[in-house]
Amino acid sequence: MKDLKLKIMYNNVISQAISESGRFLFAGNRFGDIFAQDLHDLEKTDTPRSKVLVFPQPSQTEINSLCCHRDFLIVGAIGVVYGLSWNEEKRELSATRKWEVKIPLDVDAVEVPDVNFLWLRAETDTLYAGCGDNIIYQINLEDGHIVRDYRGHTDYIHGVAGSDRGRIFSASEDGTVRFWSEQQKEATAKLEPSSNAQLMRPEYGKWIGAVATNDDWLICGGGPKFSIWHLGTMECMRDFEFPGKVHVCDFVEENLFVAGEHSHAQFYAMNGDIQANIPLEHTAAYSAVWQLEPIKFMSIAGYSNKLHILNDFRFLDSKIDLYGNTEE
Repeated sequence: MKDLKLKIMYNNVISQAISESGRFLFAGNRFGDIFAQDLHDLEKTDTPRSKVLVFPQPSQTEINSLCCHRDFLIVGAIGVVYGLSWNEEKRELSATRKWEVKIPLDVDAVEVPDVNFLWLRAETDTLYAGCGDNIIYQINLEDGHIVRDYRGHTDYIHGVAGSDRGRIFSASEDGTVRFWSEQQKEATAKLEPSSNAQLMRPEYGKWIGAVATNDDWLICGGGPKFSIWHLGTMECMRDFEFPGKVHVCDFVEENLFVAGEHSHAQFYAMNGDIQANIPLEHTAAYSAVWQLEPIKFMSIAGYSNKLHILNDFRFLDSKIDLYGNTEE
């Protein structure tokens, strides 16, 4: 009971993913627990919601990043990416790893690198892992081999995003967003938002905590202000009024979503007008996932025992308690 109370108090959910069917939401935390919630239950208003499923991982496992591909939940932990088979009909996540890919350890490395972020290009079965050794690894999920790595950052990777045009973008603690192509070894371009007087916030540092793209535009933020950039001209179009450090951003329908170390998550129009201001209980928000079909919803997670659920991307509709409402 004491351990449960401590977990409720200090729960820090840093990764989420949605099953390929769009029916289940997964969340992972630093205690090494993976939670699963049936999204159909979010639509029920006249019946009790089923308990959250919890799948503990081996001790010393931190669930730093998650994504889903086919019938696997893919986990990025410390020094390894591994796959757990997911049986949706039985609502069962395998207790043993079906496959794993170990991140190469440099001979001079002081510690094993975290796998901080996973981005999946599903159509080519390709996974990109942004890691604490400043490197992005491209993994072929068909055979489990690391195809290549992307080197150039001088500090650890916070986020990775890809485009339909085959480009990769990475956000790093070193204060840069770098552009990559699978056909070239070196980065093809980079942005350094902290060098822009309009964006710099010296009191927060130069690090970039999140990046997202929709092919024509790129959004990013961290220590520097949340901002949008035109990929054709590499110019900053505008910054936004979000006051906190940025850990999460994305293009959501016609709007821009941002969250981080602030009491609210916010949606902005491209012209800078705020469209929604969502109150959060988190000390900091570290993860957000969303979909339009088959069930429209968004889940925002962070340093809290609750997932914050939005059904229409305008208001906070409900909260999911994790510890204390679980079924093992």
